[in-house]
Amino acid sequence: MYILDLTQNSLRAGATWVKILIDEREQDDLLVVEIEDNGKGMSGAELERVLDPFYTTRTTRRVGLGLPLFAAMVNRCAGELKITSTPGEGTKISASMALKHWDKPPLGDMAGSFVTLIAGNPEVDFVYQHRRGTKEYLLDTKQIKAVLEDVPISNPTVLDYIKKEIEKGLFQIEPWK
Repeated sequence: MYILDLTQNSLRAGATWVKILIDEREQDDLLVVEIEDNGKGMSGAELERVLDPFYTTRTTRRVGLGLPLFAAMVNRCAGELKITSTPGEGTKISASMALKHWDKPPLGDMAGSFVTLIAGNPEVDFVYQHRRGTKEYLLDTKQIKAVLEDVPISNPTVLDYIKKEIEKGLFQIEPWK
């Protein structure tokens, strides 16, 4: 849910490209999560306040809990959070934490989450990169769209195919299987 929520921030910032990286380094007991976009970016003043739960640029409510809750989870898991942003260029959120920490929530249904993002934002190009040890899975919707030509990526048959491809790809990079 954190990944969906943080990606929604990218989309609200006008991103047309979002990259999600999950890097599970079992031998180092390290999980790295990065979300990078080409949205409107943040000024230095916004960047200083971004972890304040009572600060938000949204006009529909007066609190912004996504990043503060993510930062608290990273901190609980003996981790570190870094946010870099350049106005007009985009933002990158990078978190590293203990992979086997008891407070780290499970990654959950990454295939379902990714398909939800694609279905709701077919005009956005998403890159999903997932590493486990030395193995890697990569999905780039820009490449898929090029193959589809006139068929929309939000077509239910296409979304079902993408979901199955992600599930198959993640199964293939399981280092313990």
